[in-house]
Amino acid sequence: MTDEPVKAGVTLSAPAQHSFRVFAERIGDWWPRAYTFSRDDLAGVAIEPRAGGRWYEVDRRGRRLDWGEVRAFEPDRRLVLSWAVSADRGQEPPERASEVEVRFLPLGPKLTRVEVEHRGFARHGAGADLLRGGMASPDGWPYILREYGEAASPTARAVLSA
Repeated sequence: MTDEPVKAGVTLSAPAQHSFRVFAERIGDWWPRAYTFSRDDLAGVAIEPRAGGRWYEVDRRGRRLDWGEVRAFEPDRRLVLSWAVSADRGQEPPERASEVEVRFLPLGPKLTRVEVEHRGFARHGAGADLLRGGMASPDGWPYILREYGEAASPTARAVLSA
């Protein structure tokens, strides 16, 4: 089992403040349904804007399904979220959650580099390698960031890189 982090990034034609807001406040507008428990029954996705908050989805019946905890919420700079979702898309207890750090790095007044580091896969136990492999694949963080980039930088193609 490897515990090597998965890293991905995207450069957006948008200021850091806008990039952060789209990620943190408008996550329900762009987060891929393939990365939810509810899929077609999804009503929304949210991140509570504070350390100690939760990030979660809500299905059409109003049922809330937690994805993890907000460990750091630093507007326009950084988010750290626990990832309490297993490789088979089941919910994990907090002690088996990996961690996702999202950094918003201004490259200019209207240009931002958004970097994601997903780490601590070993905490997921037997499914760690499968989860890590999925998140490192083109259908993992690169796909999620492509969807995010299109929402955050709609007038210009986001530039993805590993």
